[in-house]
Amino acid sequence: MFLILGLVIVFAAILILRPWQRRGCRWREDRRALADGRVLHVCAACGAELALPRGRSPKHCLAGAQK
Repeated sequence: MFLILGLVIVFAAILILRPWQRRGCRWREDRRALADGRVLHVCAACGAELALPRGRSPKHCLAGAQK
């Protein structure tokens, strides 16, 4: 009985905390320059893509903006 109650509590905690939605963006720079000299940044967590001028990096997480 305690095992079932423990599993229910753990399952409820996982649903309440939703750790899969809090995962921040982890940007990777694609070093091949685009036609206009910008560099493509791709997020390893959510798949977002952002083109910025060379030398700049993304500052904000775009994980919630992909839906």
